[in-house]
Amino acid sequence: MRGRWTKKQRRELREIQGLTWERELEDALHELRSDFEAWAEKKEISAVELSDRIHKFHNGRSRELYKMYSGSLDSFWIGPVVARGVIDESELSEELRDIASDDIVQCRER
Repeated sequence: MRGRWTKKQRRELREIQGLTWERELEDALHELRSDFEAWAEKKEISAVELSDRIHKFHNGRSRELYKMYSGSLDSFWIGPVVARGVIDESELSEELRDIASDDIVQCRER
């Protein structure tokens, strides 16, 4: 839904955005954690390589997630994250499920 949101819808959308952002960031950080382990515990990569990977993470996936979930009050992202299982449809209110239902169905069919 583009356009006007009620105060209740804006609040829920922000809550769901925050939850989704945190879950996706956590998954991305687990990947970065393996880089830290490769450096600290396994000695498979150098400190310079680890620093490069941190830099790439910051300018790459972390920034993508920031852009996706900060500031914009839109519902375009709901379908894909439900289809990927980041959030469950049951975590959405009935109202928000109705608003995003077409997007959710389309994303599941892909």
